[in-house]
Amino acid sequence: NLLLARATFRAREVALRQALGAPRTRILRQLLTESGLLGLLGALAGVFLADWGIQLLSRVLPSNLPQFNAIRLDGWVLCFALLLSLAASLIFGLAPALLAATSDPQASLKEGSWRSGEAASHRRARRVLAAVEIALAVVLIDAAGLLLRSFVSLTAVSPGFNAEHVLKAEVSLPQYQYASPQQWTAFSDTLLERIQAHPGLQDSALAVPLPIIHGFVNLGFSIPGNPPLPPGVPSTADYVSASPEYFHVMGIPLLRGRSFTSEDSQSTRRVAIISEALAQLYFRNQDPIGKHLVFGFPPDTNVSREIVGVVGDVRDVGLHQDPGPMMYVPFAQAPFWGAAIVVRTTRAPTTVFSEIRAVVQSIDRNLPVTDEVSMSAAIGSSVAEPRFRAGLVGLFGIVALLLATAGIFGVVSYSVSCRTHEFGVRIALGASPGAIQKMILRESLRFAVAGLATGVVAALALAQFLQSQLFGIGSRDPLTFAATVVLLLAVTLAACWVPARRATKVDPIVALRYE
Repeated sequence: NLLLARATFRAREVALRQALGAPRTRILRQLLTESGLLGLLGALAGVFLADWGIQLLSRVLPSNLPQFNAIRLDGWVLCFALLLSLAASLIFGLAPALLAATSDPQASLKEGSWRSGEAASHRRARRVLAAVEIALAVVLIDAAGLLLRSFVSLTAVSPGFNAEHVLKAEVSLPQYQYASPQQWTAFSDTLLERIQAHPGLQDSALAVPLPIIHGFVNLGFSIPGNPPLPPGVPSTADYVSASPEYFHVMGIPLLRGRSFTSEDSQSTRRVAIISEALAQLYFRNQDPIGKHLVFGFPPDTNVSREIVGVVGDVRDVGLHQDPGPMMYVPFAQAPFWGAAIVVRTTRAPTTVFSEIRAVVQSIDRNLPVTDEVSMSAAIGSSVAEPRFRAGLVGLFGIVALLLATAGIFGVVSYSVSCRTHEFGVRIALGASPGAIQKMILRESLRFAVAGLATGVVAALALAQFLQSQLFGIGSRDPLTFAATVVLLLAVTLAACWVPARRATKVDPIVALRYE
């Protein structure tokens, strides 16, 4: 757009050069050299911008992104980008250069020949380019809007537990030193007893795995005495081993029955607590309290466990996945060689973590405490990838919006400057400033609406490829499409209004003498 406008503006200069004997090939070479130099300077600036951008991205990229450490300023990619920039500059500079170099010098040098404004074909070409910019902006802004709304929907989902003021740290026992389940149980009992005896750490528990953070352990189970399950309904559930205070610390509601107690040990009957989803799916129209499940971890150690309680559903896999059936067992009856310590407290995390480390090292000074983090931060990390995608596409959308705004403003502003003489005539003949302003806005909105319509069609066609990245909304969400169109229409009006208003300030006497 800028090169086309510049070529039109320099038509008389080129005509004068030709009249003085400059061959057209030399003029064409000069104009291409200018556009190539412009592209090269832009490409060099882009190299510094790319280096800065990579440093910035390395700070905001989610750490679980594949090949995270391999992102760098690659030499081959850089060379390709430089060549592409230079080629684009030459290609986009070719049309304006041909336009200027092949124009009729005699017509361009005629007195007042350009007062009537630019050629209709030139104006139409620039408006088509601006419409394409608007269409691309629609696609990118709609994609950014969909990802942003999806991310907001994802973060608004309740995980089924209260992560506020909950801190977690992990302890793993070396199996060469702690080889038997009895040693694991003895260590966990001592650890929990000392932590809960510590001032400020009373609301604490042990569990493995933790929801969202550790993933899940899925086990098969059977229900003695129940009829066979319908075809397609798997008899599996996610498994958690937890100490008695776990549900209280995590804020998981007890719906029926009882929670675990200190009486649930290796020497007492085996018990389990199930989630509401498991109760509704496998004990429909029945009271599950007192029923039995047969399962074990590892799977070849199946035992029959009596269901003593039902708790609320938890999204243990991730915020994006609906809660599934879950089974909880007492940590004392199913110990691990490591576990997560969860503490609900309003005290400073650094103080709490140092106290946990002190307690652990008072039992075994060689044991490290790892993965110290708040549950809220851990849940935030679990949605780092969708947050990054939404932010990145949003950034592209903003760039597209700025380019479209600049393109529209440039087209309308240059068109207004070319028609200054015409506006002077209209005002001298009695046209009101408001009428001229409406005329410019009406003409400008035609190509803007064409770009919006093209962009909406393209966005609808491409939106289906985003469906797998969305949560809680459809890929053709009408609210997002409507907001995108309204935003771009408002930006278009603002970009057109400034030059249109400037046209109404034209002094007829000055405009009639304008060249």
